[in-house]
Amino acid sequence: MCGACGDRTPADWARPLYAGPGARSALAAAALALAARPGLRVAARPGGWLVTGPTGAATACPTLTALVAALRRGSGPALPELPVARGSGALSVPAPDGRRGVRLRAVADAQAAAPEDRWTVRTDAEALAALGALAEPPGSLRHYLAGISGVTAPWGGSPRPVPGFDAPERASDLVVWAEWARQSGAFDADPFAATCPLDGTTRLDLEIRAGYVVRAVRLLRLPQSCARPAFLGGGLDGCRPSDAILRAI
Repeated sequence: MCGACGDRTPADWARPLYAGPGARSALAAAALALAARPGLRVAARPGGWLVTGPTGAATACPTLTALVAALRRGSGPALPELPVARGSGALSVPAPDGRRGVRLRAVADAQAAAPEDRWTVRTDAEALAALGALAEPPGSLRHYLAGISGVTAPWGGSPRPVPGFDAPERASDLVVWAEWARQSGAFDADPFAATCPLDGTTRLDLEIRAGYVVRAVRLLRLPQSCARPAFLGGGLDGCRPSDAILRAI
């Protein structure tokens, strides 16, 4: 299913990131900057956001996906430029949950039985269905995508690195842009991945494939004495994947 379908599930993958009023205000500022429409207003409120157009018509948006969809319907840019230099504000750091990462592998002679953290499928079509299962409840409440291999479709390849989101105040811009691009269909074929600090000790690790947010997890910084290289299970930039903090849609 394509990302252009917008808010496809009752869950909002970014909800734990805007638990506080400051985070909602930061996302409002990031969304308004991306929309770039004179006379448009986006106000944070306890239940989400209120979007008011130049004519005074207002739309209540309870989720980030709804907020972005409302702005895109209002003749916003099809795909705004990546806002790497903007700093609209920091986001909330959610509490960890109990989800576990799984590695998805496409192989012609896949066996029916596999460890819980290893999912094997026979075809790209089955792999796409597995991504959908990971990205929607109930699968999204239990797992996130930790790796993928054997898929020949473009969305199964390695994402291009996205540099520049190197400070907590840029996390809001990354999250809004990623959702905007997802809804535009930009990640239906090309996978997307990025990380950004949430505070001084944690980072957001975000990945989107085939229009699905398949990973949005927290990375914890490790002291240099205990950081492990990638081939021994270490994470990005001397971090390791920790508890998942967001539900992928």
